[in-house]
Amino acid sequence: MTVEPWQEPKPTIDHVRRLVQRIQSYARTSRIMGLISSALLVSLMIELGILMYMTYIPLILTGSGFPLPQWFYYLLMLTFVLSMVIYGIAGTVNARLNRYILEYRKIGVVVKLQCDECGRTSERIWEKDDFVFKKAGTCACGGSQYISQMYIMPLPLEKKDALS
Repeated sequence: MTVEPWQEPKPTIDHVRRLVQRIQSYARTSRIMGLISSALLVSLMIELGILMYMTYIPLILTGSGFPLPQWFYYLLMLTFVLSMVIYGIAGTVNARLNRYILEYRKIGVVVKLQCDECGRTSERIWEKDDFVFKKAGTCACGGSQYISQMYIMPLPLEKKDALS
């Protein structure tokens, strides 16, 4: 008894379209997380500036600091913890986004097949040694099919969105 090696199934056009939808979703989430983490980090910097201005500068100049209320320190810690949590979530989202973009780049080329007899068209994922006008099998009507077009499935993201 021989065991056949496992082969990864060939992706379909629907697989590519679902992949594009995932990339769009993760890109939107990544942008939102980036805005939230930027806002939290700006507020953290402002709070640290207030802390330095109110505590350490008077301490150095006069020898006694200006006491800040207890809630300020709680707010400082809460902002820090929230910014770290958001930063961690954003890192996970960006890692998944990059994984999906890399997977898309592997399978994003689409081949359009056309029949000589009836003119019917169909699409499939590019395979090795495909080229335009190559005979690519038979149609359902019995005519021969050839590759009429090859194109990259459009990824509706701008370059700056895929990198953020």
